[in-house]
Amino acid sequence: MEPNWTFSLGELFDHRSTSGKPMTFHLSRPLDIDREKRDVLDLPDLASIVRTTAGILNEIGVNPGDRVVVYKANHFDCILFASAIVRIGAIPVMLSGLLQKEAVHSLIERVEPTAVISDTTRIGKMEITAAVFPALTNRIFAVDGNAVAARDFSDIEAPPFLDVVRRSDDELLMLTHTSGTTGIPKLVVFPPSTIQKQMARLECRNLHPLTFRRHDIVAMFTPYVHARAFTWIYSVLTLSPATVLVMDKPDLDRVQEMFRQHKPTFVEALPIDYSAMEPLLRTGADNPFSKVRVFVCNFDAVRWPVIRRYMNATSHRYPLWREGYGQSETGGMGMTVISRRAANRPRDHKPGPRVVGRPMPGFVKLMVVDPDTFQSVGRGRAGLVLAKTRARCAGYYGELDRWKEKVVGDWWNTGDIGILTRTGALRIVDREVNYTAGMGYLEFEDTIVDRLAEGSDVAILPRVDGPPLPVVATFDGNLDSDDWSRVITGLPELANPIIIQGDQMPRTATGKIVREKLRDTYLGSSTALGSGRWT
Repeated sequence: MEPNWTFSLGELFDHRSTSGKPMTFHLSRPLDIDREKRDVLDLPDLASIVRTTAGILNEIGVNPGDRVVVYKANHFDCILFASAIVRIGAIPVMLSGLLQKEAVHSLIERVEPTAVISDTTRIGKMEITAAVFPALTNRIFAVDGNAVAARDFSDIEAPPFLDVVRRSDDELLMLTHTSGTTGIPKLVVFPPSTIQKQMARLECRNLHPLTFRRHDIVAMFTPYVHARAFTWIYSVLTLSPATVLVMDKPDLDRVQEMFRQHKPTFVEALPIDYSAMEPLLRTGADNPFSKVRVFVCNFDAVRWPVIRRYMNATSHRYPLWREGYGQSETGGMGMTVISRRAANRPRDHKPGPRVVGRPMPGFVKLMVVDPDTFQSVGRGRAGLVLAKTRARCAGYYGELDRWKEKVVGDWWNTGDIGILTRTGALRIVDREVNYTAGMGYLEFEDTIVDRLAEGSDVAILPRVDGPPLPVVATFDGNLDSDDWSRVITGLPELANPIIIQGDQMPRTATGKIVREKLRDTYLGSSTALGSGRWT
């Protein structure tokens, strides 16, 4: 039988519904795309939704090669929309529902879509109207009913689209976007040869005990418009855990309700989702995470205290924390695994930048170079991290010059400053845009958060005319000066901190801190001290 990664996203659910083991998907809420509003679906149900949606898209006049923007509330049906769009030969443009007006308008203008699929909230709040985009007259659709400026997607009747429009390995398959920590996100160009036949293929490997088992109950929290979601769906349909809990957001009541009914053994979430769900860890030995054997995080580094609390909350004898190092443009480049014993060491037990993993053998090569000369600096010295991977995306849509700036022959410039150890592990020092005078501050942020109260976070902003400025977010926006003195004991000199409430920390759609906004607010300029050429 042909492996799943050989089938396009447009036919993946069809193929999987007629072969392999059965699976059940429990939803945190019904899909916006599902007219029957079910909260439990099986593989034939998912395949049927894709065919029906593809039929509607065909009915409204979407043709092969057209671009269709999907910009709606986060949920698993973003993947199904993408599958339906690919099925009819069009190109899904996947935008996070958390993107703000300036970014959304800029990206819609850049791709010139045939249609926009959104919801009433975003259509109204973000002014996605034919008055703003005349070319989209009668081409804006709301998935959740009538909007003043949009058609109701669920009112459109059409027969299921039973065919699959094929495309070659080097044709454009989909566009997803980067996190946008330094401005308008970039649109990443993915042909089947990268996201499907390299990234997804890698994800489909069985790496016991780090991947799904048949008896696992898998819980997934992710932005379902991100490239990560598409490689995940290939892997979960290949390794076939019997039960999948598909979560649209970390709502505490809903998480607790679902996790009581189906205790997960395998959880993947964003750092910000893990932080949001920490109150559930205080419910005792029978907390919702008590049976988890593997925790996974693939977006940014999770703060050390968060890892520790989850690892101590599960009753599994040997739980593992799997953390991936990668970028939207490359997929996974490395992986590190943390045991409970390692998680319980204080962050300053072993000072230095955090290990983010080793390059995946036969798939990724890493090199650290001087940012000025691009010559290798060797092992043990900090420099710019370059990656060579067959999964590298094909470009930035509409921004060729920006793409070329990050391509160094066969190598990809990650924009990270890191150190390769003698044994080949990669330690990340900082982003180049934040790196100055040979000093990175990520490791000190880890140490500070380890010493602060639960739920706190920090961003250290380097500056030319004085010690770096820490912006500290606490639950209530308060921090005693004596506590701060204790927290920074043994660390390099820092300025007096700015203290804000946790929800005032600016973040991207995937929860990353937007340091540019912090610099603009508290230092009067968004200009960073690094070159910023490779953001």
